[in-house]
Amino acid sequence: MIEFWKGSHALEPRLERVVAIIAETVGEARFPFDDLAQTASEPKGKLLRPALLVIGSEFGSAADPTRIERLAAAVELLHLATLIHDDIIDEAPIRRGKPSLHSSVGVKKAVLAGDWLFSRCFLLAAESAGPEAATGLARLIAAICSAEIAQDEAKYAFDASPRDYFRTIAGKTAALFSLALYAGASEAKAPRAAQQTLKRAGYSIGMAFQVIDDILDFTSVESVARKPVGKDIAEGLCTLPLVYALNEDGAALRSLLAPLADLSAGAAAGRAGAEAARDEAAGAAAARVVELGAVEAAREDARRFTARALQEIGRLKPGSPRDELASLAERLLARSY
Repeated sequence: MIEFWKGSHALEPRLERVVAIIAETVGEARFPFDDLAQTASEPKGKLLRPALLVIGSEFGSAADPTRIERLAAAVELLHLATLIHDDIIDEAPIRRGKPSLHSSVGVKKAVLAGDWLFSRCFLLAAESAGPEAATGLARLIAAICSAEIAQDEAKYAFDASPRDYFRTIAGKTAALFSLALYAGASEAKAPRAAQQTLKRAGYSIGMAFQVIDDILDFTSVESVARKPVGKDIAEGLCTLPLVYALNEDGAALRSLLAPLADLSAGAAAGRAGAEAARDEAAGAAAARVVELGAVEAAREDARRFTARALQEIGRLKPGSPRDELASLAERLLARSY
């Protein structure tokens, strides 16, 4: 979403070119579901990952703007492909306020569209990046898949520890933030120390981002978040606020959570009233999590990760790229969507 970057005279035009590269790359080769692929590849979020890659490249002296923007497009295509597959695995009917792709066109077509975006991602990476960045993208897919498998196997158990949760989001979210900053710096031949500092900063920004994202599932309103409040609980996910709340009041919360697995199965089977009952139970559990102060406990972790990121950023060479990155870390901590 370019609007997120309005006022950033350095980043806004470059991200507009990234979006154009994505459209060109997806549309340049014949695909049986061409319209579907174009729809699936339209960036609808904040374009954080390509922005981080571009920012990372500003710490080097040998950046080729075109190659950097094409690599940034590859990173966003990777992200978009994982979102399609995530929604299928989570059986999520909504994505950012609109029907998820598989809800609109069916699971088979959505899987193929996601696979197609992966292929376009690796094509761009092969053409635009050095071996290290391309290898990093491939390894990242493995990390994302492992984290997704672990999360899926734990659905509706609601027994994750903070360590379990942090391990999952490290693989699903923070790794891509970290890789984006590092790859941009590496491709631009930034000093090795700066590359490693950016890798650590990206990890901490990504961890804070996901914690806040999970907090918003409890605190935001549907018109802002563009998804029902308590959606993660309804899908059987044990995110950080719920982890902390279960430690405070496990018995009462588990009585609210107990019917969710059966209600979710009933909703998937089309059983009358099951979806509404599931959402009501999830909403009641979410309200209890907030009452127990667990959201604020999770927010403290987000502040801690952001402080770590800012500490790393402070080690970088002074200038507008450092200022942009620090400002972004602070904005993501304070966001409401």
